[in-house]
Amino acid sequence: MKNLIKSTTLVLAAVLMISTSIFANGAKEKAVEKATETVQSAAPDDWKTLAVQADYLIRKNAGLSSAKQWLDKSLNIKEDSYNLEIMGDYYVKCNLPKEAVVYYIKSMEALKANDASVDTSHIQDKIVLAMN
Repeated sequence: MKNLIKSTTLVLAAVLMISTSIFANGAKEKAVEKATETVQSAAPDDWKTLAVQADYLIRKNAGLSSAKQWLDKSLNIKEDSYNLEIMGDYYVKCNLPKEAVVYYIKSMEALKANDASVDTSHIQDKIVLAMN
């Protein structure tokens, strides 16, 4: 009887883990589909949409290769503090802290070019986290 209970418990745990894994992968696939549809419906020179959708995928930890391509394209259209910061976030997600810091610094410089007194503490915090 004890063996039956243990076996049943193990089977239920395995089914639960598999179901959770399948659901997580399904959610990631939907995130990539949604972001891709948004990018495809945007204007070809819409750097902001590319960056926003890349940010969305990075936060969902899904479609990172698409996110990188969109960020590269966004930066080729227009370098802005926003897409520079998101590129830093991409590199953090990929465990490349030195590259992340380079883009975070570029992002702060872009912000300060418009307003020297602008608060960049949120980016400074990201630099500290990236280096730890």
